[in-house]
Amino acid sequence: MNNVEYLQPDLAFVARLKQAGGENVKKCFQCATCVAVCDVTQSDKPFPRKEMILAQWGLKDKLFYNPDVWLCHQCGDCTAHCPRGAKPSEVLAAVRDLSLAEHAVPRFLGKMHASPAALAALFALPAAILLLAAMYANGLTIPGGEIVYSHFFPLKVIDSIFIPGALFAIITSFLSLKKFWGGMQRNNREKKAPDVAAVLGAVKDILLHKKFAQCRTNKPRYTGHLLAFFGFLALFATTNLVMMYHYLLGRETPLALGDPVKLLGNAGAVTAFAGVSYIIARRLAAPDETGKASYQDWTFILTLYAAIITGILAESARLAGIPAAAYPIYFTHLVLVFFLIAYLPFSKFAHMPYRAAAMVYARSNSKTN
Repeated sequence: MNNVEYLQPDLAFVARLKQAGGENVKKCFQCATCVAVCDVTQSDKPFPRKEMILAQWGLKDKLFYNPDVWLCHQCGDCTAHCPRGAKPSEVLAAVRDLSLAEHAVPRFLGKMHASPAALAALFALPAAILLLAAMYANGLTIPGGEIVYSHFFPLKVIDSIFIPGALFAIITSFLSLKKFWGGMQRNNREKKAPDVAAVLGAVKDILLHKKFAQCRTNKPRYTGHLLAFFGFLALFATTNLVMMYHYLLGRETPLALGDPVKLLGNAGAVTAFAGVSYIIARRLAAPDETGKASYQDWTFILTLYAAIITGILAESARLAGIPAAAYPIYFTHLVLVFFLIAYLPFSKFAHMPYRAAAMVYARSNSKTN
């Protein structure tokens, strides 16, 4: 009798799941076609068949602390071949969105980020912070002469805002992932700690986008994700190198167009722009049977796109010598970037750390590794 487990279905969760994008979950009749056509699923713990029955029964804890939910890369193969139109990829995407709000620390920010009604308030906070900073730095006046963004927003002022924002994202991400990891161990009764081989294997898969490359129905998204990923890495590296230039070498911005760091940043911007453009074009053109994007998907990708575009436009306006356009665009760019960084643990951006954690966990506890 010690092995008896009492299930507690949550009908309210099923209703939430349907509202989040999994409205077809009840159509599944467990034929296992989804498992048969999925090239990403594990051989020892195949998905998404078992996740569909868990979702139908409303067993949210078994879904929220299930690494397989995050191992799904939403290829759309299962949705395209489902004979009942249950759209498993959309169901699992909805579970992931609800999971972010469930694991979020603090939880109210997770719930706000999942709500379209709260989007304006989420943008208003960084806009207000940066507006106050601009008032403090220069009284909101557009500097005369050569366009130098550090005259409008000194680097020390920007760092005093963005570093705490980044630390907030790191700390809350750690607390959320700790909660997620502990739940996976309790739920699956597997206590093995992550090993070096599992971590290295997961990092390799992420860098090469190995799982995305295995998708068939929506295979072209591999290219878009790869470009966006490496473009973002280049931009992230550029930001940190500029800080090193400033604080360690005393170099001021703007950097010369031929500077290696500037070249890296511009290459990253072009690469990220190409990748995100391709992702959006594919989402708009892809047939419905591969699975539609959720509110969280569109909020993140459009915010990222706007941040990339405003960054490119800010540099273009500076080079063209149009201060009336350059400074407002730069301010908008900062708001968008702060939004992406500070809210990382609560948005689609969090898929990166959650999926990485799930991949490490699965590799650490897999018999085949």
